[in-house]
Amino acid sequence: MSATDLDLSGLKSINQFFSRTKNGSAAIELATKLGIWTPSSHINIPERPQFTKDLSQLTPAQLSDAYGRWTAEFGRILEILGAVQGQEALVKLQIKSALAAARRKIRDSTPEGNKPYTSAQLNDLAEDDSAVIDLHEQSALLVVLSAHLLTTKEATAQYIASLSREIAWRDSQIKGKVY
Repeated sequence: MSATDLDLSGLKSINQFFSRTKNGSAAIELATKLGIWTPSSHINIPERPQFTKDLSQLTPAQLSDAYGRWTAEFGRILEILGAVQGQEALVKLQIKSALAAARRKIRDSTPEGNKPYTSAQLNDLAEDDSAVIDLHEQSALLVVLSAHLLTTKEATAQYIASLSREIAWRDSQIKGKVY
């Protein structure tokens, strides 16, 4: 698989993304069978809504709906983050294996009587192997997606905390404990 196979343009779901990584679809299938992946939560996701800036204007029903929506979004993000981090770990192992295979191929192709490569030379040559390059590019894409997910997770956690504070404040008002 080459990094060009991981072109993210045109993707509409995280399942499509994982179908482009080695064993990604199998990992999602396993997670679904284990009950730790919610397939319907990751298909045709509408545009992420902007968090409302004025919580005090929400009706109680709107506040409750917002809390539920952002909590569900937080769970969806965690599922994706876990799957991406699993793929990152898998690619790291694949890189180690590809590097070892490339070094072995280089050593085996060195004509007898030639001075053997130094360890540094052998590692440099192995890093230039096309399979290793492709895996590094896949890893980079996974790292970028993971970084986006981590920041989105943090933002969503802040939204939930804000909603929770508004709910607690309103509850205090109802109980006569106005701050």
